Amino acid sequence: MSIRPDLRPTWADIDLAAFDRNIDAINARLPDGSRLIAVLKANAYGHGAIEVAKRCTPDRVAMIATALLEESLALRHAGITLPLLVLGPLSEAQIREAVRNDITIGVVDPEELETAAHVDGVRVHLKLDSGMGRMGVVESELPRVAEILRASRLKLDAIYTHLANADDPDDPFTDEQIARFRTLLATLREAGIDAPPHHVANSAATMRGLIDPGDYVRVGIALFGAEAVPKTRLEPVLRWRTEIARLKDLPPGHAIGYGTTFHTKRASRIATLPVGYADGYNRRLSNRGEVLLRGKRAPVVGRVSMDLVTIDVTDIDAALGDEVVLLGKQGSDEIAVEELAAKLDTISYEVFCNISARVPRVHHA
Repeated sequence: MSIRPDLRPTWADIDLAAFDRNIDAINARLPDGSRLIAVLKANAYGHGAIEVAKRCTPDRVAMIATALLEESLALRHAGITLPLLVLGPLSEAQIREAVRNDITIGVVDPEELETAAHVDGVRVHLKLDSGMGRMGVVESELPRVAEILRASRLKLDAIYTHLANADDPDDPFTDEQIARFRTLLATLREAGIDAPPHHVANSAATMRGLIDPGDYVRVGIALFGAEAVPKTRLEPVLRWRTEIARLKDLPPGHAIGYGTTFHTKRASRIATLPVGYADGYNRRLSNRGEVLLRGKRAPVVGRVSMDLVTIDVTDIDAALGDEVVLLGKQGSDEIAVEELAAKLDTISYEVFCNISARVPRVHHA
C-alpha cells in the first residue's frame, strides 16, 4: 500500500543504514592519514542529498563535495555543518556567495583563480589536468597559477586531479595520469607552491587501493552500492518499487500498449504498474525489461509509456496491490543497477540520476 493515501504506490526506499556501512567499508580501505570526501552531487546520485548528508559525521567524513554551488547551498541551508567543496567552475558572484556560506571552491583554471584572488576569505582546492582534457590547469599554465597564488591571500587547502579510466584495471592510462599529476606537483613545488593534502582517487581508484597515505579520496557512486570496479560492489542503498494497479486476462493475439509492439501469444494475465518513463523507467526497456513480483521475474510487455508499464504475470499467482520491484532485491533475486545499465547501454550513474523527482525518496535507517 502507498506510503500516503494521496500518493500512488511508487517510491524509492533509501536504506541509510546501508549507506552508513558503506562509509565504514570505504574508510576501512584507506591508508594512514587519508580521509573521505563524500561526493553527493546530483542529489546524491538520486538518493536524496540532504538526508544522506546528515549521515556524514565529521569523525568519518572530512567533507562533502558537490558539482554545483546551488547543491552545496541547499546542504548548508538544511543545516549541514560539515566542510563543503564545490567542484564546478564559479563566477565572481558565486565565489562571494560560497565565501558567505563557508564553502570551499574547486578552481579549474587560471582565470577562475584570478577572479577568486579578488575576493577575501576564499579557500581553494586547485585542480590540475593530468590528462583527462576537461577541467584543470595544464602544465603551460602553472607559472601563471604560481604567480597568482604568491601574490594573493588565497588559502590553498589542497591540490587534486581526476582519473579518466580508473574503472578499468587493465588500462595503463591511470598510471600515466598519476605520474603526470606528480610531475605537475613537482613543478609547482619548484615555484614555491604546495598544499600537502592531495586528492586523486575517485570511487574506482579507491576501490583499487590507488591512494597515497595522507591523501583525500573522493568517493561518490561506490557509497551507494554500485560497482565502481567489477566485483567490488558494496551494499545497494536504493530500492525502487511499485504495486500492481490493474490486472486483466487477455486472449491470444491481443495487442498491448502504444504502437501495438506486443501481442499475446497465449491466453495471458497482464498487470499494469503506475510508473513510466516520466519517473525514469526508461522507454528502451519496452519489451526488454524485467521486474520482480513475488520473488520471480516478470517481463515487461509492450511499450513503456509516460505513466504506466505493463508486465506479463501469467506464470505468477499475482494479486492487485502486490509489490513489484523495478530496481533492487525481492526475495532471493535482485535487479541490480548494473543489470539495468547493461540493458540500456549506459552506466549505473545515469540509471540512478534518471529516477525523477516525482518518485518520492523514503529514507529509513
